[in-house]
Amino acid sequence: MKRLGDLMEQLGGGCPPEGGGPRISDVHLDSRRVGVGNLFCALPGNRDDGARFVADAASRGAVAVLTPHELDLRTVTYDMPGLHMDQWVHPDARRIAGRAAALVHDEPCRELSVAGITGTNGKTTTAHILGHILDRAGMDTAVLGTAGHRLAGGRVLKASHTTPDAPELQRLFRMHRDAGGKTVVMEVSSHALSQERTACVEFEVAVFTNLTREHLDYHGDMDRYVRAKTRLFEQLGSDSTAVINIDDPAWGVMATAARRGGARIVTYSTRSRADLSVSGLRTGPAGSHFVLSGMGIEWTETVFPLRGRYNVENALAASAAALVMGASPSAIADGLATTSSAPGRLERIPTGDRGFELFIDYAHSPDALERVMNVLRDGLRGRLIVVFGCGGDRDAGKRPEMGRIAAGLADVAIVTSDNPRSEDPEAIIADVLVGVREGAGGSSCECIVQSDRERAIRRAIELATAGDIVLVAGKGHETGQIIGAEVVAFDDRCVAQEALS
Repeated sequence: MKRLGDLMEQLGGGCPPEGGGPRISDVHLDSRRVGVGNLFCALPGNRDDGARFVADAASRGAVAVLTPHELDLRTVTYDMPGLHMDQWVHPDARRIAGRAAALVHDEPCRELSVAGITGTNGKTTTAHILGHILDRAGMDTAVLGTAGHRLAGGRVLKASHTTPDAPELQRLFRMHRDAGGKTVVMEVSSHALSQERTACVEFEVAVFTNLTREHLDYHGDMDRYVRAKTRLFEQLGSDSTAVINIDDPAWGVMATAARRGGARIVTYSTRSRADLSVSGLRTGPAGSHFVLSGMGIEWTETVFPLRGRYNVENALAASAAALVMGASPSAIADGLATTSSAPGRLERIPTGDRGFELFIDYAHSPDALERVMNVLRDGLRGRLIVVFGCGGDRDAGKRPEMGRIAAGLADVAIVTSDNPRSEDPEAIIADVLVGVREGAGGSSCECIVQSDRERAIRRAIELATAGDIVLVAGKGHETGQIIGAEVVAFDDRCVAQEALS
């Protein structure tokens, strides 16, 4: 715990209350999670202003509010006679929220070695592989990301965001530290970087995987999206290392950002010479084989269970980061040989004696869909049947692009619904079909429209025969479908398994 006055003196803003003010037991951005003795951060958001929820936070026991602009608390105290809430006004309240939480939780990050992974695609798989390697190296590692948060002691928590908000991040760090954990691997999204969620995190390693079109509904254009990604590397200091994929055109921008703070640069590549690179790469349905060299590893023949060049890129990123964090070359070899797919990332669903293969994948951007479909076409004996859609209230410009890719690479493309949110699913599908018609011009792809996602998955399985591959793309590990303002229980994996049975 920290007194409010102590936090204000350390972090600035406002006038500390006489006597030091109330003791702060925790910090929250969501009023619904506030408890007795908490500091509520009333921050402006894209859809709602936190100032609207001060009364709710107060009713749950908040003793103070952090805000970028002074609030009139008289309405709160009018509704709750006798209530007193201290107000902390700070112009940079969003960044200060994380720093305040770090102090309240006794700065857990100082006792942890933290690796952050950013990029459009590959964050979850890279984090999964890196966490596995570090565990094999004897480090009790937390992995925080899209598919959930795994902490020391086997504790697993659901994730509402790829990167938690800043106070939640500090709580997770504290829980992991208190359970004996020393190392953390976390996915870092562009949204998180724009919203200062990692402002209070000291990264030992920052990893860049790749950068393609995504989240333009939020960032507005590619320039802003790139700038958001560079923020992770701008946070690095002279004791930090940036691990960068030099096969991606944006690598120089990330390296330049990292150098400003004096960070060390480590590069990796599957196509050219780098600090860590591969040669003799062979990848197919059974996995990948390559010779790994660099960073103290001498031309080591490596068998890697995951298929596809992009997964080898993820493996290189994880290996380079693990070496920087103290893993031995033998731990790298052991970790790569024994790793598995991350949840919902080219996840195989057993089909028994049906003779066809079925995969669930999170691919929901043009680049990700193209990558995974190209991997599945390698060694394909029959047809590639893909079920996919595009989310509502998101970048509409990628819809025709995904349609073109699916029609150009699939033998059967089933266009369906994928988290329509507030949009009409049929209108989203119409946007996708513009691209399907363009992409199908030079191919023999059969296109089927089925807006009901469950029926679309069942249809794909009904069509599959021996030698075919069915890919259900877009939702991966997710267990809910967002329709309007509701989240309806829906898991592609469960639907597929029920259809098979």
